[in-house]
Amino acid sequence: MGKQKKEPSALTKEVEELRAQVKELTLKLESDSNARTIIEASSDIILLLDKEGTVLICNQKLASQFELSTNDLTGKCLFGFMRDELAVKWKKLLAEVFDSGKPANGEAERHGLIYSYTFFPVKDENGNVLKVSVYAYDSTEQKAARKALIENEEIFNSFIENSPIYVFFKDEKIRPVRLSRNYETMLGFPLYHIIGKTMNELFPSELAENMVNDDLKVLHEGKQIKVIEEFQGRSYSTIKFPVYIDGIPKYLAGYTIDITEQNQAEKSLRESEERFRKVYAEGTLPIAMLDGNFRFINANQVFQSTFGYSEAELKEMTFKEITHPDHLMHDMENLNLLIHGDISVYRTEKRYFTKQGNIVWGNVQVSIVYDTQNKFMYFLVMIDNITGYKLAEAEVRSKNEQLERINAEKDKFFSIIAHDLRSPFNSFLGLTEMMAEDLYTMTLEEIQQIATDMKNSAENLYRLLENLLEWSMIQRGITPFNPQPVNLSEVIKDNLITMTEPIRKKSIRVFADIPEDIRFVADQNMIAAIFRNLLSNAVKFTPKGGSVTIKIEKCNNSITEISIMDTGIGMAPEMKETLFNLDSHNNRPGTDGELSTGLGLLLCKEFVEKHDGSIKVESEPDKGSKFIIAFPQ
Repeated sequence: MGKQKKEPSALTKEVEELRAQVKELTLKLESDSNARTIIEASSDIILLLDKEGTVLICNQKLASQFELSTNDLTGKCLFGFMRDELAVKWKKLLAEVFDSGKPANGEAERHGLIYSYTFFPVKDENGNVLKVSVYAYDSTEQKAARKALIENEEIFNSFIENSPIYVFFKDEKIRPVRLSRNYETMLGFPLYHIIGKTMNELFPSELAENMVNDDLKVLHEGKQIKVIEEFQGRSYSTIKFPVYIDGIPKYLAGYTIDITEQNQAEKSLRESEERFRKVYAEGTLPIAMLDGNFRFINANQVFQSTFGYSEAELKEMTFKEITHPDHLMHDMENLNLLIHGDISVYRTEKRYFTKQGNIVWGNVQVSIVYDTQNKFMYFLVMIDNITGYKLAEAEVRSKNEQLERINAEKDKFFSIIAHDLRSPFNSFLGLTEMMAEDLYTMTLEEIQQIATDMKNSAENLYRLLENLLEWSMIQRGITPFNPQPVNLSEVIKDNLITMTEPIRKKSIRVFADIPEDIRFVADQNMIAAIFRNLLSNAVKFTPKGGSVTIKIEKCNNSITEISIMDTGIGMAPEMKETLFNLDSHNNRPGTDGELSTGLGLLLCKEFVEKHDGSIKVESEPDKGSKFIIAFPQ
C-alpha cells in the first residue's frame, strides 16, 4: 500500500498567514501608527533590521529577552546582545536575505524553549532589499505537537503492519482504504490489490452481501455491531463501528479476530466437562471442590463415604478440619504458590482424619479451575486413597527393622562367642596346661599366682556368661521383672564387695556418697546388674592409682539419680554417640588388658528403660567418664 499524501495542518496554515500579516505590517510600520500598536501588542517577536543588523524597530517581546526596553535596543546592533553562536548564525542569514531577496527560516533554543524565526526582505519599487523584518515565535508546543503527530502515525502504521488481529477501514462505498498487513495472508493478495476493491471482488457473494448490509447499517445508524462470519473453513468475530468526521459517519472501522481455535477449545472444554461430570459422579476417586476460603462447595459420594461426612456437613467445613496438623503448613505454602501461578498443580502425600477419627492416607492433587475470563472458580481436589498401601508399607518396614535387629543381635552374639568368650577360655586353658606340665617344678608362690589368675579368669568368664544369659533372656522376652522396694545402699555395697579384688589389684580409690535411707521400687536383680556393669567398666578403664566416685541423690523429690565417675581414659565424641547401639564396635580392652564386649552397657540401657529411667554419659578423652542414671520415684 502506497504512502498517503498529507494535507498541511491547520497550525501550519495559521503560521503562514501570520507571517504574511507581519510582512504587510512591517511595510506600513514607519508610517502607520496602528500597525506599530499591533506589533507592540503581539505575543511574538517582531523587529526590523538594516544590513548591519541595527535594530530599526522592535517590540517589547524582543527587548524582554535581554531584560531591556525597546528604546534601549533601537538604533543598536542586535548581534551585540546575542550569544556568539546565534549572532554568527543571524549575521549569515541576514546577509543571505539581502543578497538573494528571498525569505529565510531558522530555529534557536533559549531557556529550554524552541523559537522559530523568518527573515522577510523589505524591498523598494525596483526590487532592491532595503531592510529585513524578522518574525520569531515560540514553536515549542507546535514542535511537540508535530512530533507527537508523527509518533502517533508511526505507532498506528506499526500496529497496522504487525497487528495479530485483522484491522480495517472502509469508505462510504464499503471499499477498504486501510488494512492490516495480515489481510494479505487471509485473502492471498498483496494489499495494493485489495485496497479500493468491493466486497464482492474479495469475498464469496453471500458473505460479501452480508458484509455490505452490516457495514451500511453501521454507517446509517451510527452504532457499533458484532457479527460472526465463516470464511474458508474458519470462524471470525468482527466488531464494526463508525468513524465520525465533522459529526458525520464518514468511514467504517473495525477489527476481526480468528476464533476458530477458541471455538474448538470451547468444544473441547464442554466435552471435558462432560467427562469430568461422569468421573465425578461414577468414578472411584474421592473428589471435592473448595472455594477461595478453602471451604467445601461440594464433594462426590466416594469422598463422603471415605471420610464419613455428608455433603451438607462438609459444606460447613474447610479442608483444614480433616487434615492432619503435620501437613497444614506445607499445604498452605503450596496453595499460595498455586494461587499466585508459581505452580500449576499441587501434588502431595498426606494424612486425613475421618469423622470417626481414623487416619486416611492419600495421594492428593489440587488444581485451580478458571472460567472463560480466567477468573478463579474453585479448587479441584482429587485423592487417591492409599491407606491400605501405607499400612502394608508400615508392616513391611516394621518386619525389616525386626529382621535387621535380629541379624545385628545374631552377629553380636556370634562375635562374643567367637572372640570374646574364646579369649578367657584360652587364658584359663593356658593356666591349667602350665599346672599340668610344670606343677612339680613350681614354687608355692608360683602355684598361688596361677591359682589367683585362674580365679580372676573364671570370674571374668562367669560375668561374661551371666551377661550373655541376661541379654539372651531380654531378646526372647523372658526376663523376669519383679519390682519391689529396694534399698540402694545395700545393693551397691553388696556389689562393691564383688569388685574388691580388681579394685585392690589396680590400687583404685573408691569414694562413695550413698545415703542409707534412699529406697525406691525396682527389680533388685536388674539394679544390681546395672551397678555391677557400670562399676566394672569404671574400674576396667581406669589406670592404676586412679579413683572412682559413686554418688546417689534425690532430685526434686521425684527423681533418684545415681552417678558413677572415674578418672580413666575417657572416650571420643564419636564413641559416645554410638555407645548404646547394638551394631557399634566400641569394645576395647581395659587399661590392664581386661576383656570388654560392650554387652554390659546394652544390658544397662535395657534395664534402665525397663524402669522408665534414663542413662547418659559425660566423657572426654584422657579425662575420665561419668555415667548418670535417673529413675522416677
